[in-house]
Amino acid sequence: MPYFRELWADTRKTLTAAPDALIIASVASLAFILGRYLRVDLGWLGPQYRGAGLYVWRGLVYLVVPLLSLPLLRLTPAAVGFSLRNPGRWLRDIGLLYVLMLPLVVWAAFQPSFQRAYPYFTFERLGLWPFAVGLGVRFAGMFCWEFILRGYLLFGLERRVGAAAAVAVQTIPFAILHFGKPLPETLGSVVAGVALGILALRNRSFIPGAILHFAVAATLDALAVLI
Repeated sequence: MPYFRELWADTRKTLTAAPDALIIASVASLAFILGRYLRVDLGWLGPQYRGAGLYVWRGLVYLVVPLLSLPLLRLTPAAVGFSLRNPGRWLRDIGLLYVLMLPLVVWAAFQPSFQRAYPYFTFERLGLWPFAVGLGVRFAGMFCWEFILRGYLLFGLERRVGAAAAVAVQTIPFAILHFGKPLPETLGSVVAGVALGILALRNRSFIPGAILHFAVAATLDALAVLI
């Protein structure tokens, strides 16, 4: 009996130390799992656009599941990054980061591994309108992706574990979500995850990171189509 009392005491101490952090980690994990395994029938889109449909569906799961947990956590959308304060500052921030990234994006566009992987949707090569549709889908998905990582996880955990640890935690799934991409991109996702985390904290919003992420992706897609 003393063993079980000690076990229960230690378990209770752990669970009650920061229950909201456990809820946030669990909800985010659930969203990643559902986004991967919960599939919908999108056959009506046709084989060419089915991948884009699944991309949007996964993004919606990443957005909706965390948002549903906010009342339980007593958090508002603004508390998890739905804000756009100081546009003059975050526009300069993302402009600087984009300029720093641009030479790497141009280099990547000429590498065989990236040419096989991009544009992200093959139908983007079919013309201007399909290309625009592909970019629209990409922005929607990246907005949701940035929310769950640099909004929900980052700001949700920051209150309990501090800024540096919150940036570190959200970088891990960001890198994992790049598995299957070209190796240089996957390795670079670690640096990008930290930079995007700092960008979000600096501006108290995940939206500038979503804009920057999309701008880099759109540039790579455009170069892949043109080359």
